[in-house]
Amino acid sequence: MKETIFYILLLVPCNFAFAQESLNLSGEWQLKLDPQKKGIEEQWFKEVAFNEVLQFPGCIQEQGFGEVPGPTTIWWDGETLEGWFKERPWLSEYSNVENFKTQAFLVPDRYYIGAVWFKKEIEIPSNWNQENGVLFLERCHWESQLWVNGEFVGSNRSLGTPHEYLLKNLQAGKHTIVLRIDNSPLVDVGSRAHATSDQTAGTWNGIVGKMELRKQAPISIKSVRTFPNISEKLVNVEVEIEGLQTLKKATWEIEADARGYNGNGHDPTPLTFSGEVEADSKMLVHLTYPLGDGMQVWDEFDPNLYNLSLKLSVKQKRKIFLDSFALNFGMKEFKVDGSQFTINGIKTFIRGNADCAVMPKTGYAPMDVDAWKRVWQVYKDFGLNMARFHSWCPPRAAFVAADEMGIYLAPEVMEWASVTTQEQLDFFLEESKKILDTYGNHASFIQMGLGNEKGGKPEIFKTLLENWRAWDSRHLYTIKANANYEKQGFCNEGADFEVLRKSGKEPTVPARYQAGWPPKPQNSAFINRAPQTVINWQEAVKREKRPIIQHETAQICAFPDIESELPKYTGYLKATYLEIAREQMKAKGVYEQLPEFVEASGKWQVALTREEMEAAYRTPGLAGYHWLGLADFTGQHTAPVGFTDAFYDAKSYVNPEEVGQWNGSTVLLAAMPQRILTSINDFKADILVSHFGKESLDLQVIAELKNEAGEVLKRWTLPQKTMTQGSGQKVGDISVFKLEVHQASRLVLELKSSDKQFFNTYDLWVFPKVQKIEIPKNIVVAQVWDANVQSQLEQGKTVLLLPQQKDLKDQLPICFTNHYWTSFGKNEGQSSATGVLFDTSHPIFRDFPTEKHINWQWWDVLTYAHPMVLDSYDSEAAWPKDYQSAMQPIDSWKINRKLSLFTEAKVGNGKLVICSIDIENDLDKRPVTTLLRNNILKYISSDDFNPSTEVSAEMVKEIFINDEK
Repeated sequence: MKETIFYILLLVPCNFAFAQESLNLSGEWQLKLDPQKKGIEEQWFKEVAFNEVLQFPGCIQEQGFGEVPGPTTIWWDGETLEGWFKERPWLSEYSNVENFKTQAFLVPDRYYIGAVWFKKEIEIPSNWNQENGVLFLERCHWESQLWVNGEFVGSNRSLGTPHEYLLKNLQAGKHTIVLRIDNSPLVDVGSRAHATSDQTAGTWNGIVGKMELRKQAPISIKSVRTFPNISEKLVNVEVEIEGLQTLKKATWEIEADARGYNGNGHDPTPLTFSGEVEADSKMLVHLTYPLGDGMQVWDEFDPNLYNLSLKLSVKQKRKIFLDSFALNFGMKEFKVDGSQFTINGIKTFIRGNADCAVMPKTGYAPMDVDAWKRVWQVYKDFGLNMARFHSWCPPRAAFVAADEMGIYLAPEVMEWASVTTQEQLDFFLEESKKILDTYGNHASFIQMGLGNEKGGKPEIFKTLLENWRAWDSRHLYTIKANANYEKQGFCNEGADFEVLRKSGKEPTVPARYQAGWPPKPQNSAFINRAPQTVINWQEAVKREKRPIIQHETAQICAFPDIESELPKYTGYLKATYLEIAREQMKAKGVYEQLPEFVEASGKWQVALTREEMEAAYRTPGLAGYHWLGLADFTGQHTAPVGFTDAFYDAKSYVNPEEVGQWNGSTVLLAAMPQRILTSINDFKADILVSHFGKESLDLQVIAELKNEAGEVLKRWTLPQKTMTQGSGQKVGDISVFKLEVHQASRLVLELKSSDKQFFNTYDLWVFPKVQKIEIPKNIVVAQVWDANVQSQLEQGKTVLLLPQQKDLKDQLPICFTNHYWTSFGKNEGQSSATGVLFDTSHPIFRDFPTEKHINWQWWDVLTYAHPMVLDSYDSEAAWPKDYQSAMQPIDSWKINRKLSLFTEAKVGNGKLVICSIDIENDLDKRPVTTLLRNNILKYISSDDFNPSTEVSAEMVKEIFINDEK
C-alpha cells in the first residue's frame, strides 16, 4: 500500500449528494441447531430449507431454542452445578430437575452452547447487478461462517466488532445466504470472562444490531482515522482508498467538511485535497485539516464534537468513481502526566465504574444509542465520568452515546485468563486490532487493556503493547487489571498505567480499604483502624512509577429489594437467586422485614462506599478509581453491590444528588483523625478539596459543627484560596476548645463553599467516658449453655449468657461492615452480615445515639460481635418465626438465617438474655461498648425486662455448637 501526504490545495463549495444503498436483512430467518457440529460435514449449507424459524436481530435462547437447564447442564466452564450444590447444603431443595434454581448466575429459560445454522433468501435488485456488496452483521456470538448459494465465503470470530463479508460481482435476482454461528469456546479467554461466560452476558447465540447487505462502490473509502492536534488546532486525517488496482494515470479528489455539533457551534471552512493515484490496489492518504481559532475541544464537561464528511472522486479519462464517508470525532488528547492523567493538558481524575456486561433482559448489550445514553446519564447522576469494560468491549452505540454525553471509555480485549499460548496471542492481536480500527476515532475512547487478573507470559504482553502502540498512538494502554502481584512477574511491565488494589512488590502496600484476597476482616482498614477520615493511599502512589487506578474499589453489598426487582425480569433470564431468597425468608418469618433490611443495609452500604471514595480523593497523585460498582452484579454467585439494581434504576435508599456532594469533579473533604471522641475538645480536622474541574477554583470554605437539633455549636470561615487541579489539597484546618457535650451525642460537621456550589457533611460522635457498672448479684452470668444454666432458669433466675464465637453455631465472623463482594460461604469473608437492624425504641438504646442502621459509632461494638443463629436451614428447634431481636444482623441474601446479637426470652421459670457481643474486655478503649453494656445491665435489672417470647431449652441449645450432630 502506498502512503501519500497532501495538504490544502483549494477551497470549493461542497454540493454533491451521495446516498448509501443497503438491504435490510432483519426479520424472519430459518434455523437448525447443530449441537454435534456435523452440519459442515453433512453440507447443511446446501439444504433447501430448515424446519424452524426465528426473528433477527436477536438470540435463539430468548426465542425458545435450546435445552431447559438443570443440575446436570454443562455450562460454559465445562462443569455442571452438581458439585456447587454439594458445597451448599442450604440449597439442596433446588438441586433437582423439578425445582432447579441457582444463585450462581441468572438462569436462562433455554440454554445452548454450540453451532446453529441460519438461512435466508434475499433478492438483489437489478440496479445492483455486477456490483460489490458487504454483508454487515453488527454483533455475532461468537464465530460466524458464511455460505452464499452453497459456496463458502469466509469466517469471522470477533466478539466485539462487526462481522463483515465482501461479496463481489453480485448478480441481480434471488440468492440464499447461510450463516453458521458457533458460541462454543474457540479460544481460552477464561471461564468467567464477561464477553463469553454465563456470569453476566455471554452465552447467547445469534446476531444483534444492524444486519445489512451494503452496496459498495468499486473504488471506495475503506477506512478513515482522525488524529487531533490541539496545540496546532488541526486534525490529521488518514484515508484508506481501495479498489484502485485497475486504474492507471488517474487522479483523486477529496472534499472534506467538518461541522461542529453536540453543543459545538464551530463550522470550519470546507477544504478540497487532490493528488495522483498510485499504481496499487490500496492507497493511504494523509490530509491535514486546520480548524482555526474557533476549534472546540472535547471533554466530560463540554463534549464538543465534529462531524467529518468526506467525498471522494477518482477520475480516469472519462470515468468518474464516487464514494463518500462520514464519521464523528472530538478534539481530545488523553495523556500521562507523572502519576496522573490529563485531558487536553488539564489534570483529570478517573471516577470510573467496572462495567461487567450485566444485561438482565437479553444477555447481550443494547445496540441502540438511546439505551446507552440512559446508562451514561445514570453515571453522570452519580458523579462518574468513566467506564472500564471488564473483559469485554461494547458496541458502537455505547461509544456514540459516550461521545455525546462526555463519558470516558476503556474497552478490553475479552479475556480473564492466564495468557500463555500462541493461540491466545494470535486471537488477542486479531481482536484488539479490530477494536482499534472500529472504535478508535471515538472521542470517548481513552484507554484499552487486555483483560483482568491471572497473569501470563511477559513476552506475550510485551508483543501486545508494542503492536497496540504501533497501530494506534491515540490511546493509553495497560495489560491486565489487578495482576501486578502475580508470581510469574509483573504483567504490566511497560504499560502506560496500572489498575491495582495494592502495590504488589513486597512488602505490599494497600491502595484501597480491603487489599487482601480472599477478603478477611483483618485485611480491611474499616476493621483494623478506628473510624477516621484521614487514610489515603499515597505510599502506593509513590512506589509505582506510573499512574495507578484503584481496582474494583468498594464492593460493599446491600440486601436486594426482592419485591421491586423480581418483576423486572421479563426476558428469558431469570433471577432465581431472588426467588430462593424470598422462599428462605418466608420460611424463617423475616420476609415482612424486607423493606427494613433493604433500608438498613443500604444506608450503611452508602456510608462505607462513600468513605472508600473519599479516601481516593484524599490521595495526592492518585489517578482515579474503578468502582465495583454502580449497578448490581448478577454473576459469580451474585453481588448486590450497586447503588442501582441490575437495570440501572436507583435503589430506594440512595439519593443521587447527595452522592454528588462527595463524588464528583470537585469535592470538599474533612480529614478527621477520629470520628468517635470522648471529649468534643479533642475534635480537629484538616479541610481539603479534591478539584478536577476545567478551570482553577477560587474557594472559600465555611464549616459548621451542629448538634442533632441543628443548632450551630461552632462556625469557621477559612481564608479564600485559588485551587488548581489536584486531590487532597489542604484549604485550612479547624479545631474545638471550650465546648461542652456531656452526654453521648451525634454531631454533624457541615462544609460549604461561600458561593454554595459545593457542600458536604460528616457525622461524628461524642461518647464521654463512663464508669462500667458492676453486674448485679441477682444476675447469673455464664459463657456456655449447660445443665447449670438451665437449672438456674428453672429456679426462676435471670441469666446473662455471654458466649464466645468458638461456641456458637456456624462460628460467624464479626459484623461491622456489610458483606464484601459476593459474600463467601457460610462463615467466610469480611463480615457475617449485610448490616444490622436496630430497634431504636428498645430500652437498651436510651441515651444511646443510633439510627436503625449501623453507623461509624458502632465500630468498637461490632468488631467484637459474632452473630448467633436462631433459625437456619438445618435447625431442629428454631426460634419462633415472629421473634425479632433488638439487634438483628441481616444475613447474606444467599442463606437468609435469622440472626441476633441480643436475644431475650423466657425459658422455664426464668428470664434469659444472650448477648454475643464481647462486653467485658478492653472496655478502657471502648467507650461506646461501655455505655451499651451499662444500658444492657440496667435494662435486665429493671421492671422493663419482661420478655414476651417463651422458648424451650432445646431452642436455646440450638444457638450453640452441637457436638452430637
